[in-house]
Amino acid sequence: MTSFHGRALTAALVLLLVGATAPAAAGPTAETTAPAVPAPAPVGSRSAGATDRVIVKFTAGAEPGPRARQRIYAEAAERIAPGGAAAGERAGTAPRLAEVSETVDEAKVVAAGELLGAEELAILTGALEEDPAVEYAEPDHLAGIAAVPDDPYYATSQWNLQPVPAGLGLPGAWDRATGSGQTVAVVDTGITPHPDLDANVLPGHDFVSLHAGGVQPGHSRDGDGWDPDPRDEGDYAGPGECGIGAAARTSSWHGTHTAGIAAARGNNATGVAGVAHGAKLLPVRALGACGDGYVSDIAVAIAWAAGEDVDGVPANPHPATVVNLSLGFLSSTCPASLQDGIDRALARGTSVVAAAGNHDRDARTESPANCRGVIAVAATTAHGARAGYSNWGRVTLAAPGGDPARQILSTADAGSSRPGGGTYTYKYGTSMASPTVAGVVALVRETDPSLSPAQVKEVLAATARPLPGACPGGCGAGLVNPRAAVARATLQEGYTAQGAIGALHARIGASTGAPRSHERCGLAQDGCYQEFERGAIYWSADTGARWVHGGVRGAWHRAGGVNGSLGYPRSGERGDGTGGVQQLFQRGAVVWSAGTGAAPVRGAIGARWSALGGATGPLGYPLGGERGGPAGGGAQQTFERGRVLWSPATGAQAVRGAIGRAHADLRGERGRLGYPVSPERRSGDTVTQRFQGGTIGYRHGAVTISYR
Repeated sequence: MTSFHGRALTAALVLLLVGATAPAAAGPTAETTAPAVPAPAPVGSRSAGATDRVIVKFTAGAEPGPRARQRIYAEAAERIAPGGAAAGERAGTAPRLAEVSETVDEAKVVAAGELLGAEELAILTGALEEDPAVEYAEPDHLAGIAAVPDDPYYATSQWNLQPVPAGLGLPGAWDRATGSGQTVAVVDTGITPHPDLDANVLPGHDFVSLHAGGVQPGHSRDGDGWDPDPRDEGDYAGPGECGIGAAARTSSWHGTHTAGIAAARGNNATGVAGVAHGAKLLPVRALGACGDGYVSDIAVAIAWAAGEDVDGVPANPHPATVVNLSLGFLSSTCPASLQDGIDRALARGTSVVAAAGNHDRDARTESPANCRGVIAVAATTAHGARAGYSNWGRVTLAAPGGDPARQILSTADAGSSRPGGGTYTYKYGTSMASPTVAGVVALVRETDPSLSPAQVKEVLAATARPLPGACPGGCGAGLVNPRAAVARATLQEGYTAQGAIGALHARIGASTGAPRSHERCGLAQDGCYQEFERGAIYWSADTGARWVHGGVRGAWHRAGGVNGSLGYPRSGERGDGTGGVQQLFQRGAVVWSAGTGAAPVRGAIGARWSALGGATGPLGYPLGGERGGPAGGGAQQTFERGRVLWSPATGAQAVRGAIGRAHADLRGERGRLGYPVSPERRSGDTVTQRFQGGTIGYRHGAVTISYR
């Protein structure tokens, strides 16, 4: 087994905590005061089967746009309004249905804003399913009444975990996973005893090496270096101890706070619930006085937490599923030693989650967020926007981190310097967002323990949802979506492919991968389709079974899929001899190259392009789909080396080269020349092309224009 020589690393860079503490003047957000807990609503106060949400799945390739979907919801809701199918049951108007999120397979989660009874839900879902674009509609019973933990502060204060627009809707994920069997390592300031943590805490280790001399940033305060006691000794400091002119500070108990966010005990009728409240916590101390620590200590702490052998340190009997790093420092590159520790963790199957940083700058300038392989996490507010302090740009995704107005409640300690007993406090920062995602990683890994760190990262990115608010600079894939991530990880082998789709899968299974859904029918033209790991197979009586995937499938979906302008696929992908591919559909084709991506070609424009040689002809690959022309009709499509223009009066003609540039300079089809009425014609050394309003000629580098 490879030994990790942690003590040989250069102790050169100091790391700072990236969580911000609520200022003392923040009133109800004061750190040492737990919020008052109002009496809980009576259990069973809603009627049996009642819920305020439905799940609506639109047929693949036929999903209407946002406005059309809202019309479908409104018309269905009218069926349960007074005078509708449920007349006599309601006193008010029809509920206002609105999409609040998505779940697995891109199905929409639609909220009614009020509880609906079982009969109302039956009428509503039936009305939704009458629309031909809707594959199914069902009550969203996974709001998880049984899965909501009994921890008193969950219901009153943990907005970040609730099923609200800016929250994570964790009850929907907790119905399937709570982190059982997983270990979350918290590389931080250590941990203090706490009634909401103790039952989940495993034996950890202290990797703070600096212990000689007086108190200074990163000092261990426990009188020795590395030892098996990961207790937080307090990161308090006197005046000037954290830097020249620095003010005195009290202890933040940062590690205790981040640990509670990730995995505080759930359903223990105490305090808060962690994201993965069924997981175990592995405290690994690497930050000392002033909340600082050295890269050398951080790197070896990560590796040991993942199960790597470290010279002079007992082996870790509980290797972590995921390591959380709520810490950071400004650096345009990830230090080699830190990357080494992360690489060793990843190689052992341990995911590494890192806070993006609190400097409102590109996350590429901060480590470990910019280290290879980590899941970098930006922070969002209770309004669902990127927090103003949060770094942005090259991050994996975002999670609630709060802001001064609405912060994140978690476990803490009552002491101002030395530990004084467990309590709860509010903090905000990317330090709070990072353990949130670490907890979600534990949920995903409980669902499918075989997933590699790269696959876990892919699952989180693929299932993230758009932020409810703005994210200047970019927030990666979006807001982490625990329920969708767990649902995606649940998709295991076991689906079968049969019939014509199964026969094609048997021939090309190496390309498609394993089935990821049942066969679903009822599409346009009585067609069917089935999802696989890397795409889908579609079938219709006219075209048979055909495999569609990658960029070609994306372009086809944007064109409306089976209900769009192209219809069903009637061939597989075919190479064109120049590195690109083409796939034929009932009413056109989708063409792809590495340089241009995928775009559909169809109709008269597609026929003209094909007649000129297609991708190997003078126009090259399409750069996008058809677009409408000027008022009065017409269309145009742009290719690598020209355009094809069409109007009812002129048909489709190509314009390119010097003549095409001259035409464009004269406002193209919107100008005086209008649409082309002929192809280019050569006579000797002169090339001409006729347009509705005149002729463009080209000879010896000179362009001439004559108007009618």
